[in-house]
Amino acid sequence: MKLSLFDTHCDTGYELYHRSCGLAQNNCHIDLSKAQVYQKCAQYFAIWSNRRLDDEACWQDFLKITQYLDAELANVADSAVRVSDASTLQQALDAQKYAVILAVEDARLTAGKLERLDILKAMGVKYLTLLWGGETCVGGSHNTQVGLTPFGKDLSRRCFELGLIPDISHASEQSVDDLLAIAYEYKKPIIATHSNAYGLYPHSRNLRDRHFAAVKELGGVVGVSLCCSHLTDTSVHTATPHHVFEHIDYYMGLGGQDMVGFGCDWDGTDLPDGIEHVGHLTCVADIMASHGYSDTLIQNIFFNNFYNFAIQNL
Repeated sequence: MKLSLFDTHCDTGYELYHRSCGLAQNNCHIDLSKAQVYQKCAQYFAIWSNRRLDDEACWQDFLKITQYLDAELANVADSAVRVSDASTLQQALDAQKYAVILAVEDARLTAGKLERLDILKAMGVKYLTLLWGGETCVGGSHNTQVGLTPFGKDLSRRCFELGLIPDISHASEQSVDDLLAIAYEYKKPIIATHSNAYGLYPHSRNLRDRHFAAVKELGGVVGVSLCCSHLTDTSVHTATPHHVFEHIDYYMGLGGQDMVGFGCDWDGTDLPDGIEHVGHLTCVADIMASHGYSDTLIQNIFFNNFYNFAIQNL
């Protein structure tokens, strides 16, 4: 069985720009040569707001990185393309092209300016990770006890109005609860692009069962991350692909068969032993198969669940 892959989170765009390297072949976790093991491949490129920069500098960095990424895609236009809606996604995949979807990680780059969401929408951004660390103009991240600010709530409402999907990865419990109240008001999905199961390993970055249930109820999706410190206690043992499977399997126990996939955090984290880049993720499929997962379920987790969500929500 040749797998396809649809992944909801990487920092590769940031790394390409800051390392001045290309998408065709590089030393990052993702390049086109490494992705060739998959029959079809689609990837959300989330442009990260560097914690060392202030909010306005993050906005300028985002513009530069996006421009660089588009230039790189132009260089490999015969094999990769940025997509902005269901039609262009389908066209890219039918043509066996690597499909790139633009996203933002850490909405503080809006710098308190709500009108920047309209610019992001026009640029083709599809989801917005609201928070990353600490307290920002948007609200409290996972390492705080703080919820959304008034601006953060207005920003969330405007996201739903524009069709930008809020991502709760990195958010505090309180911020997620605040967002959920707004999501239920709008009856629109939210997503957790790279969040593992808190019920399996209680790291502050991981997703509580009740929030998983709410994402599911709202029609959203959840991506399992490869971040070692979110998979297991790395002071006790090394993270392995089996730990990745355990988080997937835990989510299956919560009814995630049709809405769980991978948000690996390529080029944004350390990786478990045995996984050095995107092409090695297939080892997790082998573990799934050894535990009785059907070919259909494996393909759903690797590709179909996120493909179906994207077709409905791009």
